[in-house]
Amino acid sequence: MKFKNKIILLFSIILFFLIGIIYDINYRTLTRTIIYKVANYDLQYYGGKEIRLFVPDLGFILTLIPIGLAIILSVSNFKKYRFIPILIFPFFLISFYLFFCFLESQIIKYTTAIDKNSIYHYHHSNVNYKLIAISTIISSLILDHFGFNIIKKFYLTSNKTLKMTN
Repeated sequence: MKFKNKIILLFSIILFFLIGIIYDINYRTLTRTIIYKVANYDLQYYGGKEIRLFVPDLGFILTLIPIGLAIILSVSNFKKYRFIPILIFPFFLISFYLFFCFLESQIIKYTTAIDKNSIYHYHHSNVNYKLIAISTIISSLILDHFGFNIIKKFYLTSNKTLKMTN
């Protein structure tokens, strides 16, 4: 890896870490809201307002994104279309995030008692925010790697076919 690429990687790791620290509360609110919306039952959260200032949980987890993309790009020897993993990664990230939020809503449904009105009451700090973030990023990176390999094989075989016909 060239020195310039190492500097870019270090800068992006620091940037993602800072984004994670700054937007940790927004991530937790978004996750709770999505779980509430995708739940196929009546769910209500209880608990007081959570005060979290500059907690590095999400920051450390978000550093997996540039590290994983750097590994995917360094492993691939397909120089011509190296931007493809970066373009398809956000699609996988959003899809897996929604999937794991739905999965968490189902876990809440089957591990929480129902009150008289058929409403599930759940404490918002018991939502597994870290696991959702880690699972989302790792699953997205793995699928991104395999998707890129499939695209690469398809491109190389179609290129060989075109060269043979010409």
